[in-house]
Amino acid sequence: MKLFRGLSRTDYQDVLRAIGLFIDEHGYTDVRIIEIDEGLVLQGRVANRREIGQSSYDTVLITEDDIKAMVRDAAHRRGQKPPAYST
Repeated sequence: MKLFRGLSRTDYQDVLRAIGLFIDEHGYTDVRIIEIDEGLVLQGRVANRREIGQSSYDTVLITEDDIKAMVRDAAHRRGQKPPAYST
């Protein structure tokens, strides 16, 4: 993932904390997170989706820009300074 280029450290903790909120807000279980160059692919089971023909999983691409916004918003909620990602 190109997200951490230009940072003094690679801080997956902040990213995973922000992604964790996203997972909780959507009620996902049995989650898979796959890192790709463009960001993260997240798959999560939707508990109440049981109709025939419907996938019980959502698959979402969370882009680097999405991750930056999530981490920035999470830092603001905690009253902390967000990381300075390069552009």
